[in-house]
Amino acid sequence: QLPEQTIIPVYVETSKEYRRFMKHSIVELPDGTELIGDQIFTKRMYSRQLCGQYSKAKIEAFRELLQSTNDRLIVFYNFTAELEELEAACNDAERPFSLVNGSCKRLDEYEKYEDSVTLIQYAAGSLGLNLQKASKIVYFTLPERSDLFEQSKKRTHRIGQERPCFYWILMCKGSVEEQIYQTLQERKDWTDQLFEEVYET
Repeated sequence: QLPEQTIIPVYVETSKEYRRFMKHSIVELPDGTELIGDQIFTKRMYSRQLCGQYSKAKIEAFRELLQSTNDRLIVFYNFTAELEELEAACNDAERPFSLVNGSCKRLDEYEKYEDSVTLIQYAAGSLGLNLQKASKIVYFTLPERSDLFEQSKKRTHRIGQERPCFYWILMCKGSVEEQIYQTLQERKDWTDQLFEEVYET
């Protein structure tokens, strides 16, 4: 019998840049980066990125989670720019970290250190990995595919796991992330069509 699973949504403030982008489909960020959502695909992608690597509140919430526990953590992310922020947070917290993505599979720190953080890109590590030395997963951003979300939870919740499993889902309030989470709970994928139905009507 597998142990109990507990999902903990963690809501952070949505930035003014996100709100401006969703209203006007264009925004200039404080660092000078300009995002233009001139097509459904680009607007959908940038809306997610504004809730990830461009969200100071989200990054701060992740840093606070790192400080709150010394247990092994598994962290799922989507984009390379998110990884840069996650690595910086781990370095600042002096936490050893492993990495699984399309170009790297390094789990030495996960195996050796009880306070390690394992950073995993969905497409590369949602399937197949046995990470039951950990019982805590943080979703820095959510995937759009239901199968990746469901399988990611099973990296720790599997035969041999004896501890309750916890899942922290970081989400910007009132943003596309809440819609994605609702869709994933229904075991559906978040698509261009769903994005358009919610935000372009």
